[in-house]
Amino acid sequence: MASLHVLIIDNSVPHRRIMMRAMQEALEHLPGGGHAEIAANPSEVSEKLSSFQPHAIFLNFAMSIVRVDGMRFLPWLRRKTSAHIVAYGLSEVLRSAALSSGAEAYFLRPTTEADWPPFCSMIARFLYRLAFLPEETVAVARPSAAQPAAGAAPPRRLPWLSRAKATVFTANTTAAETAPEAILPSAPLSVTPKQAQAIQKTAESILTQPKPQAPSFLPKPPALREIYADHQKKALTYAEKRFAALTRQAIAQPAAVPKAPPAHVDLPEISKMAQLDLIAIGASTGGTDAIAEVLHHLTPPLPPIVIVQHIPAYFSRLFAIRLNEECDIDVKEAADGDPVYPGHAYVAPGGLHMTVAREGARLVVHCAAGPKVHSVCPSVDVLFESVVKTIGHRALGIILTGMGRDGASGLLHMRQSGAVTLGQDEKSCVVYGMPRAAYDCGAVSHQLPLQHIAPAILKMAGR
Repeated sequence: MASLHVLIIDNSVPHRRIMMRAMQEALEHLPGGGHAEIAANPSEVSEKLSSFQPHAIFLNFAMSIVRVDGMRFLPWLRRKTSAHIVAYGLSEVLRSAALSSGAEAYFLRPTTEADWPPFCSMIARFLYRLAFLPEETVAVARPSAAQPAAGAAPPRRLPWLSRAKATVFTANTTAAETAPEAILPSAPLSVTPKQAQAIQKTAESILTQPKPQAPSFLPKPPALREIYADHQKKALTYAEKRFAALTRQAIAQPAAVPKAPPAHVDLPEISKMAQLDLIAIGASTGGTDAIAEVLHHLTPPLPPIVIVQHIPAYFSRLFAIRLNEECDIDVKEAADGDPVYPGHAYVAPGGLHMTVAREGARLVVHCAAGPKVHSVCPSVDVLFESVVKTIGHRALGIILTGMGRDGASGLLHMRQSGAVTLGQDEKSCVVYGMPRAAYDCGAVSHQLPLQHIAPAILKMAGR
């Protein structure tokens, strides 16, 4: 029985730690054993696909907002490997997006400690079933091969997780719900026609049997069941218990993961602002990584932060979820009427313009559909212009990497109102378009490399 290789793709340090420790424990007690490795970004993924050659991949679907070679991350990953991909995320709303993008199954990731044991049980079942598939079924195409050899069979999908009948697992999914005919194993690649007929007859006989109330493992053809029946039950039960126990332990006693503080940066041209009520940030191409780099190094107390990133609808929510998991400040996708609080960041939802306004003593955000500005919605200019009207000189405006000139006019008006404005420099930009347009029109009071922007914010906030 082949040793399984499992790759975990997740850029959240706490989740990687829990998933890795639990995955190693589960793989260790599978009949054929296995190995797990971690990748946190596309470059690491490319290296692991080549050197580690995983049979299965567990992907934090929040990373699907990342673009690689002009493609969304999950479709890019699907093109790079024939490994079986399982996505996991926080919302069932993302289920169809995950499955249509190339995942073969979607797991709802736990949001409370009580949800972790069933989640771990699902993963243990997945690994266990994969371990008992015929060896040629779990074989993966070598990434170095640009084209399959002539006459070679196409990569085999898991028969019980075929794309046509993609399964969505939740914390409440039982084995009984994953065992019926919709996910019945199909014939191995190497069987003869006579063997295929025999297996088909076996499958038909299984379908005519009464549905089990709560089977503990996926039904297999009799040959496998006769050989491994007792071992399957013991191994699966043990793996599930060990997986769940280890995860509960990791949650109860999390190991401290120290965040490296940003190196001290001397910014003589930056001084503390007399009053800073709001920070407004705009970005486009390359902005998801640039914004993450800035927010990763910010800690409360800070004024509220409002962010426009050119990004499609629903990916903006994934982006906010990812940032919230990784950053010390609270991050959420903005909703119309949200009050803005210090130490919180609000990401404009894709497809809606975001503005700030005062309602009595409160500062709120409004999100509404509207005509595109500079061919984009949400627009950085729309946000910055609302900041000028509402906050004036007590705001800080920041424009980061991006294509086009969205945000240049609004940032200029912010500077003219007395606000401090920062622009990312050309060397650290993915695309020096929006920052160049802002700099050329005189909108930028200080142009800084990306790694200096967070220290500048902290200094201006009096930190």
